[in-house]
Amino acid sequence: MRIIDNQVTLRGHTLHWYEAGEGAPVVLLHGGGGTGRAFLSQLSSLSDHHIRVLAPDMPGFGKSDWFTGVADIPDIGPVLFEWLDALNIPCSVIGGNSMGGRVTLSMASRDPKRVSGVIILDSVGLELPEVPIINPLTLRQSEYTAGLVYNTERYKALTPYRTLEDARELNRGRASFAQYLDGGRIASDPALDLSRLTMPCLLIWGREDRIVPLAYGQALDQALSDSELMVIDQCAHLPHIEEPEITNRAIVDFLERHALM
Repeated sequence: MRIIDNQVTLRGHTLHWYEAGEGAPVVLLHGGGGTGRAFLSQLSSLSDHHIRVLAPDMPGFGKSDWFTGVADIPDIGPVLFEWLDALNIPCSVIGGNSMGGRVTLSMASRDPKRVSGVIILDSVGLELPEVPIINPLTLRQSEYTAGLVYNTERYKALTPYRTLEDARELNRGRASFAQYLDGGRIASDPALDLSRLTMPCLLIWGREDRIVPLAYGQALDQALSDSELMVIDQCAHLPHIEEPEITNRAIVDFLERHALM
């Protein structure tokens, strides 16, 4: 399936995204420091199942501009809803990894009628003071990749980030992520009301995640009314890249069982 680059102007700024397939829309949001390219495997695989997959570069990341008035992570959701309005997508499944999962939860809490299902991959979103989260920006450069993944050689073989342009976008993304962290809290959102998330929710976690430990996935599973937690062994913070086949099968199965595709 061909993956296309696309962009639209919103509020006078450019929002860029990757897209593949036709059918029920599934929106996938990258983590802090990443871009929509993080979901190249999902764009390719899920689109073979009559799913329209959209993976935006969130404001300040990849090829997307910073947006005026977007200073904190919860500010991203309204921009993405405007983007979906521009695409005439009134309701969709929304998922995300890490920071992207945090944005997903914020969007589903803000306007649950627009979110038919939720997919969370190793995400922050609630507070567990006794279980520390590691900010990956605090890792030494030599430890950065090893801090995010379980098997660095496997990650290098599977990573969608391979070109000099990719490296530049990732460097820009890390700077943008740092700026978002300066704008507010990363772990919790006072406006987040998990009781509003009554739609089906799939939680996917790497058992060896040190950035957002499995305890957060277990707590989120307990807090949500209609959720299921799948734990992937020998996998850390990036299951969509580290274990794409397992992740893709889990997503398709979830969508099929809940008639979301």
